[in-house]
Parts: sequence; structure tokens; C-alpha cells
Amino acid sequence: MKSSNWLIPTGLVLLAAVPVAAGSLRLAELAGGPATIADSDRVTSAPVALALHIVSVTVFSILGAFQFAPRFRRRNRGWHRAAGRILVPCGLTAALSGLWLTLFLPPGTHDSGALVVIRVVVVAWMGAALVRGFVAVRRREFARHRAWMIRGYAIAMGAGTQAFTNAAWLAAVGPLTTTGRTATLTAGWLINVVVAEWIIRRRRAAAGPRARVAPGSVPSVP
Repeated sequence: MKSSNWLIPTGLVLLAAVPVAAGSLRLAELAGGPATIADSDRVTSAPVALALHIVSVTVFSILGAFQFAPRFRRRNRGWHRAAGRILVPCGLTAALSGLWLTLFLPPGTHDSGALVVIRVVVVAWMGAALVRGFVAVRRREFARHRAWMIRGYAIAMGAGTQAFTNAAWLAAVGPLTTTGRTATLTAGWLINVVVAEWIIRRRRAAAGPRARVAPGSVPSVP
């Protein structure tokens, strides 16, 4: 395979590296290890939901990245289908556990009411995108399946982008405030949504009037 085939999945894995590392530290805390990340007492008060969220979103983000290696995907169609059967349940688990944590954990130091509402909208959008993507592939509407799965994956990768928006705020303004936390987290999700829509429209333009993929083919992304 040409190395360019792996540029996108490699970049996505690197984007997921910071939240995956943070999630690993949280799991270590839940297993009895020392608290190494701020806000431990609050978030670890719901260990089952937290563990489900961390594990499911980690699998979804890392495994999903390899759906974006086109040459590998085309040559391993069985793998693509098998991965999809793992990705959809993991994505829905990540969305539902994220919703539970948002609604039932006490708010963090810099969590505003607006941020809670935004999080509910984000996880609802992610869950709806995955369900619509699943329904579309069952109907063999592969282009529609591809678009909705890109949208769902983009939302899940928000935490990776938020590492950069948080860093930008710290560099430009200073320590995070309530306003800053709301702004940086929202910006991370919005950036991913915009990029996802740009990719979807670019693919549609390249495909022309075709709305479906020929029977027997495999959708090109998760």
C-alpha cells in the first residue's frame, strides 16, 4: 500500500491520542490508582457510566479511524463490515453514557447551564446520526450511510479537537473561565461538524448525480 493511504487514519488516531490518554488515566483511577487528573471526585462518582463511556468512545475513535484508509477498506470488505458491527454499538454506548453523565453528574467548576444544553444537543445529534447511518446501510443507501457515519464520527472526535481549542484559549487569554470552557468545547465540536459537512459535500460533488452505490459494494467510511 502507498503510505498516503494511511495519512488520514494516522492523523485521526493522533487526534484521539490526548482524550484516549486521559481516559486511560481515569480508568486507572477507577481501578484504585492515584488521582492524576483534576475533578476526580466528581467524575468518578459514577464509575459504571464513566467506564462505559471511556471504553466505548476509545474503541469508536480508534477503530473508526481505519475506516478512512480507502485502499485497505476496499481490499478488506469483510473487515469493514465486521468493524461496522462493532462501531455502531460502541458509538451509541458512548453517546448514551455521555448523555447520562451530562444529566446526572453534578456540574464541574466551570460548567455553565449553556454547556449542559450544548452537550445534550451534541450527544443527541451523534446518536441520531449513527441510527440514521445504520438504517441507511440496511436499505443499501450507501451514500447516505457514509454521510451520516461521517457526522457521527466527527462528533465523537470532538474531544481531540477540544485539546487544541483549549490550548489556544490558554495561550491567548489565560486560565479557563466558565465562558472560556463553554466557548472552547463548543468550538471543538463546531470545527468537526464543519469539516464533516465539507467532506460530505465534496464527495457528493465528486460522485455527481449518483445516490447509491452498486449492489455488493461496501460503503467507503464508517
